[in-house]
Amino acid sequence: MTADAKVLVWVHGDVLDPRGPALAEYPDAPAVFVFDMALLAEYKLSFKRLVFLYECLLEIEGLQIRKGDVAEELAKAAAELGCSRIATVDTVAPRFAQICQELRRSRKLPVEILEPIPFVELDKDEDDELDLKRFSRYWQAVSGRAMKL
Repeated sequence: MTADAKVLVWVHGDVLDPRGPALAEYPDAPAVFVFDMALLAEYKLSFKRLVFLYECLLEIEGLQIRKGDVAEELAKAAAELGCSRIATVDTVAPRFAQICQELRRSRKLPVEILEPIPFVELDKDEDDELDLKRFSRYWQAVSGRAMKL
């Protein structure tokens, strides 16, 4: 990717932090979030959860909020804003990889994927011993160190 290409920051549901890596790396870049209508229909999120998500988005100054097909809307936003590449933050969500692939191949937009800020720092031995079957047990083990910025 060329350093002088204008960047569009893609904010997605797994990194809603106004201080997230992509927003921090490109503080002057336009940023877009797209409500993935197909995913919302599939997951059938409650109205309460959608309101929470929307309220989180409102904390990100200057963020454009759109709805529809994510790759299509990001490509439209990039064209409208004169951006030739996209920066975002990694996630394990399978749909994320599909969208990145479509942006790169079909939409011809390079995607820079930044590492997320860890929720909690764990050493290897500790990570192997955590009980991830119940959130309450996990939270009890890590809450004292979680989200230390």
